[in-house]
Amino acid sequence: MNLRALPFPALGKSIGDFSLYDALLAGLASRAAQDHVDENSAIPAPDEPTTSYASMLRKKGGKSPAEIAFLEYFDLLEEIDLFWTTSVGASEVAHSKAP
Repeated sequence: MNLRALPFPALGKSIGDFSLYDALLAGLASRAAQDHVDENSAIPAPDEPTTSYASMLRKKGGKSPAEIAFLEYFDLLEEIDLFWTTSVGASEVAHSKAP
């Protein structure tokens, strides 16, 4: 699934620094798609409230449509992160924590 095909999840506006994580990772992916790869770029990492919420949702049964949308979007961001660290060659670059 394409990140651009998914609308930003409504819950993303109220969970930790998810909006910042999304913007930073999407910017990194956009630059890579345009062949502007900087292997020295710090890979953004989601903040603790975001990862905790995603973890809770993965365990939860009976998710609301908003929760499903958030988790699908978050999982796609994690796929981009994994692609970046394994395929682009930035595996030696530490994840940076969102402020």
